[in-house]
Amino acid sequence: MIWKSILAPVTKRHVQQKTIKTHPLHLFRIIQDVDDYVNFLPLCSYSKILRKAPDGRTFDGKLGIGFGLFSEEYTSRVTVIPETLTIKMKSIESQRINSLKSHWSLEEKQGKNNEVHCGVTFQLEMEVSDPVIVAVLDQVLQEVAGRQVEAFEKRCEELPLPDDLIEVAKRFKQL
Repeated sequence: MIWKSILAPVTKRHVQQKTIKTHPLHLFRIIQDVDDYVNFLPLCSYSKILRKAPDGRTFDGKLGIGFGLFSEEYTSRVTVIPETLTIKMKSIESQRINSLKSHWSLEEKQGKNNEVHCGVTFQLEMEVSDPVIVAVLDQVLQEVAGRQVEAFEKRCEELPLPDDLIEVAKRFKQL
């Protein structure tokens, strides 16, 4: 009976919110570029899009992550919803993680001098049974979520706005 309660899955959630100085479509594109994560995302040792659905709104991606003594490769199903600037991810294959979900929600905000900024809400949820991971999950989840949002913000600063972004933004508003 004691072992059953010790090994019971534990689910933890964390929400990170921030406004960053970039156009929401710029960040939206960077979040979708899973192949590039290995180049800028902390704790990421591998990132690859495996297959895309014909509609372009769903794809499977594989990530390798590691921190401390913990490392894991997992495959996720990613759903992109351009109309709401939302990206959802749910793990579909993992050895040590029962479930891992993330949800990006972006919105256009007005900054000073009518600059376009991006309101970001990033939700991260993880379910695990491993007692070692459970022991540090709260602290790690909060730190990982914060570092991820910061890494994407920095990536927006490093990569120039695409030339076609204004045209895409105009078309987007017509949807």
